[in-house]
Amino acid sequence: MIQDPTIWRAVFTGTTPLHLIAAVTQSLADRTPIPRDPSRIPGLARDRMTVHTHHVAAPDIAFALERRVSALAARHRPATTAPPAPHGRSPRRTR
Repeated sequence: MIQDPTIWRAVFTGTTPLHLIAAVTQSLADRTPIPRDPSRIPGLARDRMTVHTHHVAAPDIAFALERRVSALAARHRPATTAPPAPHGRSPRRTR
């Protein structure tokens, strides 16, 4: 019987960007509670955490959803760039 099974593992190699390692480390160290659906938490994980539930009003949830969708849409807006140069041969000068 496994006494202390691993729930998940992260592996960083020498090619992993430092900003990614820093972001994961910062997220793991953050003590802010993470809202989760209790029915979607794996059994092994439930033994290693404290779960608190409370009811949230439907308008609050709708507002949070709108805010999240707006934030995701803002992340995926294309950046304004110059139009690409046309492909093909450059025009030759005539005499």
